[in-house]
Amino acid sequence: MKIAFFDIDGTLLDVPHGLNAPSRATIEALKAFQDQGNKIVIASARGAVPASLECIPFDGYIFNDGHYIIYEGKVLVDDLFTQEMVQKQLDVYQKYHGRPQFAGHQGSWCNCLDDELIIKHRLMFAGTAKRPQDVVEHFTVADVKAVSCCVLFDTVEALEQAYHELEDQFTMIPYKTGLIRMDVYCKGFTKGTACQYLYRQLKIERENTYAFGDGENDIEMLQLVKHGIAMGNAVEPLKAVASEVTDIVTHDGIAKSFHKHFAIEVTS
Repeated sequence: MKIAFFDIDGTLLDVPHGLNAPSRATIEALKAFQDQGNKIVIASARGAVPASLECIPFDGYIFNDGHYIIYEGKVLVDDLFTQEMVQKQLDVYQKYHGRPQFAGHQGSWCNCLDDELIIKHRLMFAGTAKRPQDVVEHFTVADVKAVSCCVLFDTVEALEQAYHELEDQFTMIPYKTGLIRMDVYCKGFTKGTACQYLYRQLKIERENTYAFGDGENDIEMLQLVKHGIAMGNAVEPLKAVASEVTDIVTHDGIAKSFHKHFAIEVTS
């Protein structure tokens, strides 16, 4: 049995470039892989699977860069912030004008939905600037039942200052180009170690493990599987550690790789 892990943004989807749902070739390739007796698992910084991916019956989900893990409907890991952790973050973000978005399994909390950076973030990941209706805007620390926080900054300097104040207590993934932000979690699994944890739990040999990604937060994931495959649109640091590079997401890079490795034929 083999297992393959997939990042979402830039790997299965490319919302900024109009690919809001996986291509037919990608869907067919993943289902054919499962039909061969193998497993497919999401591995993403997102906290939930977008509706456009619900057409694919994934066996498992690694959300929040490894801090929320579900396999065959069973929750294996769920790292929620304590009230003290939420307050600590809010104090630091206020110092450096960070705009936090807390996310949990039963809701999201953000008191700056109309901020320019928050709107840009929605455009990047949701493909719309429309104001969400399911986010709690007025909340106390006790209200927040979150597993992650995505906080946006005006400058890299502000991000780095906040990072250094929080690094002893939290795991953080910073993004210093484009939309300046960092994803913040409890100390624990990363996306990569969560993938390793899952394939070891399933007693799948490393030789039979695959991962697809495009971003810097996919580096460890590609290193901890045997076959770490970077999308053609991946950042250069990821391509440098990948075992190979496939085509870009909008040209069916995953389906082409599945044809190469598993002789899976799909219609384009």
